[in-house]
Amino acid sequence: MIIVTVNDRLGTKAQIPAFPSDTIGQFKVMVAMKVGREPHEILLKRQGERPFKDHISLGDYGISNGVQLDLEVDTGD
Repeated sequence: MIIVTVNDRLGTKAQIPAFPSDTIGQFKVMVAMKVGREPHEILLKRQGERPFKDHISLGDYGISNGVQLDLEVDTGD
């Protein structure tokens, strides 16, 4: 089990427990429950990088305990 910090860059940070084998899509569902958004509206990425793809695992992206990810809301515009 790892703890990943998700930062919306508006002053709110949420700590989400997950497993390295969880996919980004599964992790977005957990984040959505915590922040009150729909999973399809959430984009997760590291600062300055492209958004993560839903079918790749946290471990494959090198996300480990204590890592912070940026949360962006995809409005579809």
